[in-house]
Order: sequence, then structure tokens, then C-alpha cells
Amino acid sequence: MNLLVAFAVFAEELSVTAAANRLLLSQSAASRTLDRLRVLFEDDLMIRGSKGYSLTPVGVRLQEKLNVLLPKIEGLIGRPQFSPEKEEARFRIAAPDNVATALCPILCRDVLPKAPRVEVTFVSWSLSANAELDQGRLDLALSNDEMLVPRHLQTATLYQERFYCVVWSGSRFAKQKTMSLDRYLAAEHIAVAFDDVVQSIPDKRVAAVGERRRWALRVPYFGVAIACLPQTQLVLTATASMVQMARANPELRVMDAPSEIAPFSFQMVWHPRLSSDPAHNWLREQMLWASGQLAL
Repeated sequence: MNLLVAFAVFAEELSVTAAANRLLLSQSAASRTLDRLRVLFEDDLMIRGSKGYSLTPVGVRLQEKLNVLLPKIEGLIGRPQFSPEKEEARFRIAAPDNVATALCPILCRDVLPKAPRVEVTFVSWSLSANAELDQGRLDLALSNDEMLVPRHLQTATLYQERFYCVVWSGSRFAKQKTMSLDRYLAAEHIAVAFDDVVQSIPDKRVAAVGERRRWALRVPYFGVAIACLPQTQLVLTATASMVQMARANPELRVMDAPSEIAPFSFQMVWHPRLSSDPAHNWLREQMLWASGQLAL
């Protein structure tokens, strides 16, 4: 059993040094453990290349089987419930800033005060999030439900979001209650995207009706985009959680986005090896609870 657990760590880290740190072993002891695994399975399991270690086909198949078996074995043994009032835990979550803006205030106000030894770190979501879940570097990834998720990862829907348009109070669009699609397409936009590879949801919605919006500036954070709007004619398409920040600014006006910019949902994604862990179960329960408190 210990050897199988050790291999799961080797397969996630693809580094003897990193695996040794996680297994609390010296590097030489970790190397001996890897040698024992190679003898046991009569295969190299991991081979060093120009870019580091990679799994052999046997290693890949073994990892896939362990991803299913280890959580079940842990459940059979019967681990105690997690007690956030007494126990220590550290979690690392990747999320875009609009999700963090929505959920972090609730976590800080209603969840973390009851879990004094729990630490939660939010980092920016990126295209490497799924790989980091596989490698054990992330505990959760929060993303829109239109992002492709590998079949072996687990998901759960958090909450639905809708879009609004935010403009400067002196903008030619400021008196509108709803932005029509024609006005939307005629405007210049400030776009929010975490990179220039993946199409944003507003751009997907516009492309679905055979159009393309024009943006003058693209930034990775909604907070930055909101700060850029005063004294401009730019239009920002923002989610409800970010619109609350805009409504507090007297220089800005908020209106409904075109009906063609349809709603979507946010989801949380995790690796199945964490499905039966009491601390991670508690974390996911808190994320679901916090999502239910949102008034969007």
C-alpha cells in the first residue's frame, strides 16, 4: 500500500526531489523507493528526458488505476471527520477575479472565523489549472462551465452568472436601461480575458450570432477594467459580482447586457483523489454554501 501511495506522488510530481519532499523522505530514500517500484512492476515507470521525467505507458495505466482505487481504499479504512475548529489545513484555489470577488467576502465573514487554523490561498486561474490539479499543486479550480475539463476530474456547479454592461456616467450609452445588440456592436469595448488564446464568453456569444465586437483594451482583471472606464466611451461587459463594485462608483452606470449575451455558470473542479478526504469535503461544502448566499 505504501509503495502504491508513493508511486501516486511520483506520478503527480514527475520529480524525485519534489516527491521526496511530499513523502517526507530523503532524496536517496525516494530514489530507492522508485527502484523498488520498478522491480515490482518490471518497468521503468518514469523515464528522464530533455524536459524532465515522463511516465511510461505502464506508468500511465498504473496512475489511472490508482486515481480510482486510492480514494476508495481511504474510504474503506474510515477516516475521521474534519474539525475546522481544531484542525489545521491549507488549501490552494485557482479562480478568476470575478469569482474571488463574489466568494471571498463570504468566506472571510462567515466561514474562516469558525476555522481559525485553516488557511486558504487564492491564485489567478490559468490554462495550467487542470495540470496543477493533477500534480497536487491545486486543491480546487473555479472556472466557467464552458471551459473544457478532462474527463478524469470531478466538477460541481457553484452558481449562475449573468452579464451587465458598465459605462462612464458621461458616456453616450449612460441613459440606456438595456444595451441593444446594435449599440453593443457599434461601441468600443474594454475586454477582460486571462490570456489571448481562449475566447471570452461575451466574444463567444457575439460570434454565435455571426458578429464580432471591437475592443480597444484587453486586461486580465475586472477591477482594472472598471477603473479604466471614467472619462471614456468604452463599454465593459461584467458579471453581477463585479457590477456591485461599479454601482458603488457614482462615475459609472450599469445596464443590462444584450439578451444575446446569455448567462453561464461557474463550477469547481478537483482531482478524484481528494473526493473522500474529509478536509477537502469540508472545503467544497463551504464553497457550495457560500455560493448559495450570493444575491446576484
